[in-house]
Amino acid sequence: MKGLPVLKKHLILSSLLLSVLGAESELSNLLSNDKNQLLEQQQEQSAVQSTQLENSWINPVILQYSKNYTTQFGDAIDTKQFVVSVDQPIFKMGGIWSAIQYAKALGKANELEIELQKRQLISQALTTLYTLKKSKYQLKKLELMINNDNLDIQIQKESYEEGLSNRTLYDQALLKRNQDNTSKLELELSIIKLENDFSLLSDSSPQSITLPNFGMMDKERYLQEQLEVKRDGLRVEEKKHNKYMILTKYMPELSLTGRYINEDLNPLFAQSGSSLKREYYNYGFKVTLPLSVNSFHDVQSAKIDYLNAKITLDEKKKNIANTYKLTQKRLEIIDQKIALSKEDAQHYASMLVTATDLESVGDRTNLDTEIVSNTLKVREIDQEIYKIDAQLELLGLYVHVADAI
Repeated sequence: MKGLPVLKKHLILSSLLLSVLGAESELSNLLSNDKNQLLEQQQEQSAVQSTQLENSWINPVILQYSKNYTTQFGDAIDTKQFVVSVDQPIFKMGGIWSAIQYAKALGKANELEIELQKRQLISQALTTLYTLKKSKYQLKKLELMINNDNLDIQIQKESYEEGLSNRTLYDQALLKRNQDNTSKLELELSIIKLENDFSLLSDSSPQSITLPNFGMMDKERYLQEQLEVKRDGLRVEEKKHNKYMILTKYMPELSLTGRYINEDLNPLFAQSGSSLKREYYNYGFKVTLPLSVNSFHDVQSAKIDYLNAKITLDEKKKNIANTYKLTQKRLEIIDQKIALSKEDAQHYASMLVTATDLESVGDRTNLDTEIVSNTLKVREIDQEIYKIDAQLELLGLYVHVADAI
């Protein structure tokens, strides 16, 4: 990559993740309590659902108690029964293992999804703060420009009154001030909206937060530690195991069955002096083979879902690589803008010296000197605005990288 000074500095700072809000816990504190609690509850719910799904192949043990009355043998006779029954699959052509692996992959993917939601909220909060800081710089810039407009109006008015220029230049100066004042009002409204947007994301005051200073991230780390890629990779695993689960659903299933029974004897057998036991066990096994006209289509649908997940993963990897390249190019352009602004500032600094000298000998008024001074400050503010633009670009790289924010 072609190295301009500021971009080289970014590359040198590749090991720098965050200057102040470097720890993830600190960035989490950037979000409001409601947002953090909602995310924590989602994580907890995801973990519970994952465990529940992982154990879903285990059938419940059924406890049953019943009491019946009959008048078949004369007076009403009651019989009681207590039953414990089990019907548990122990072999399903790999389906049980696939179900467990499916649940694990789904749970981890959902955890990463929630983590990405959290990072997106943090990114929104930081983007709002950067934009707010940028807007305040732009407000200072407009104030300086309006000051220059007023000075230019005064100069054009004096020139017109002295017959040195026509009214067109004076009208243009008035129009320029009106446009800049309108832009200032719109920007002030935008700042209020940004502050309101931030209040919806965080309980903190924008003024109390020191923004992080991002450095250029190493490409290898950016590509290898992408949370979106890890999530989509887990989605592929999830779809692969789901495909096997669907397939084994139509394969033979071996189950163990058992029943423990404690019951009153039937009065008919009790009166005949039978040796039947009141307490006994039934146990055995069964083999089940479901036959369905939709089995082929069911399996094909699961296979297509798996292939689509693999394609989505490949596309994600390509998009991420392109994003890194595009960010590099944008940073190069921002560096060029900063360099041009610095060059302009040097020219205006030289002009300020000249204007001050000419003012001291009476060849220029203090109006000219003040205009040059304000314009120099505008160029310096432009450099700060461009630096914020660079931070916003870098934030886009950091937000989806593991342990980066």
